[in-house]
Amino acid sequence: MSEEKLMLELAVVSDEIALDIREAMRYGLQWGFRKYELRCLGSYAKRIPFVDAADLDYIDGLRKENKIEISALSPGTFKIKPLQKNELHRELNETLPRTFALAHRLGVKKIITFGFLRDETPEEQVVELIGRAGRMALQEGLLLAIENEPGAYCDTGENSARIIRTLGMKNIGINWDPGNALASGEVPFPNGYEQIKPYLVNLHVKDGVATPKIEWRLVNDGGVNWLGQLTAIIREHNLPFVTLETHVDPFLESSRENLTRLRLILQTAAQLAVA
Repeated sequence: MSEEKLMLELAVVSDEIALDIREAMRYGLQWGFRKYELRCLGSYAKRIPFVDAADLDYIDGLRKENKIEISALSPGTFKIKPLQKNELHRELNETLPRTFALAHRLGVKKIITFGFLRDETPEEQVVELIGRAGRMALQEGLLLAIENEPGAYCDTGENSARIIRTLGMKNIGINWDPGNALASGEVPFPNGYEQIKPYLVNLHVKDGVATPKIEWRLVNDGGVNWLGQLTAIIREHNLPFVTLETHVDPFLESSRENLTRLRLILQTAAQLAVA
């Protein structure tokens, strides 16, 4: 297969360009992004699905004009402790159903969620809670992508893979975030990746250094081996696109620079993948 055909498409989390969705789309389209993951719109207090109707109408209009695709919705569910019963009830009975309805409206199949912050709850109960959400998604024909997050039951690749393997549900996979794995004390590639590889359904690209608290950096200025990671993904043909999640202020300028760097890395990765 040629290097050109092996090049991964790039998506971006819209609020990593700008919180204002019109500004994010203006720059994103100029830079060549077609796929967008939706998280916060307008402010960090307004996260999918609890965002302004006018913003959703604007996004849906661009989508219907075939200018963009929405790659995933990220409502931030299960970034709580299992013992937070009121929050858990709200997420299961309001946030997720509203997110599923929005996914149908916007033509989205993938919902990114988390794997619960650690407390004294046994892991098997956490597995059951995630499975409950997975069954809800299955009834809607949707896929849950569990993002590994520092401090969560699903923090490292190893722990995330164990939980997803225990669940054994075809519509629950892993949103692999090597930067978060690094922040959780794991070597993301190859160690964490080898664990999550069978369950990989989405990937976030960001970089950082653990000193010991994580400090986010531009891609290739941190501790994630992005060339190795992306070469492996291309060689193994297990993702059609990857999603830029800059995490470095100022976001507009940093995302522009990260895009330049990421394209260069992907060119090299495509060459190595066919070597």
